[in-house]
Amino acid sequence: MFYALIAEVLAEKTMSERGLLGLLWDSDPVVKLVLLTLIFFSVTSWAIILFKLKQVRQALSDAQSFWGAFAQSKSLDSLSTSYHNRSGPLYEVFVSGMDYAGKIKGQMGNSTIKRELLSQKLDQAKEEELFKLEQYTAFLATTASTAPFIGLLGTVWGILTAFWSIGKAGSSSLATVGPYISEALIATAVGLFAAIPAVMAYNFFASKIKTIAKMVDLFVSELKIRLEGEAGS
Repeated sequence: MFYALIAEVLAEKTMSERGLLGLLWDSDPVVKLVLLTLIFFSVTSWAIILFKLKQVRQALSDAQSFWGAFAQSKSLDSLSTSYHNRSGPLYEVFVSGMDYAGKIKGQMGNSTIKRELLSQKLDQAKEEELFKLEQYTAFLATTASTAPFIGLLGTVWGILTAFWSIGKAGSSSLATVGPYISEALIATAVGLFAAIPAVMAYNFFASKIKTIAKMVDLFVSELKIRLEGEAGS
């Protein structure tokens, strides 16, 4: 009993001296695969989060700025001149609408059909801008929903390996099961580390994109009215 206790203490010391990286290096191949997969999800998610954070903030700022200029402008032609070569979802929809309105302005045909074609063009431009904002957010949702289960797979595998080691060694000492339990807990932690930021970021971006989409919808309606009004004047 005394010697078993000493062996257990020495095993704990050896594990602490090895450190986390040493433990992971010697871990089971399945656990390694799980950890590498989770690290990939985590790194990619953070890259997307940083990119989308800049993109969505810039889009919201540009939309608010252009909406103010649009509301104060006396004519769409003057607005097009003063806001030349700008960016933002509202501006892109505006440019698309102005270009198409200029193409069909001198053409012969039914005015109702022209309005319908213009409406379709504006809706198409709106969908293109929203697609840009929504791009890559699906990966965040995938990470948020799958990373905990991938981590759970590593946890279950680590526990199964621990029980297998107990049966093989005929001992349930910390020296026998400690490394495998540690691997299992690390897999759980890494899975949560990947999933929690992803779900928080996805909800944040979904809320901001919804706000921008509402602004674009209102802008498209106002732009249609002004295009028709200035075309008829």
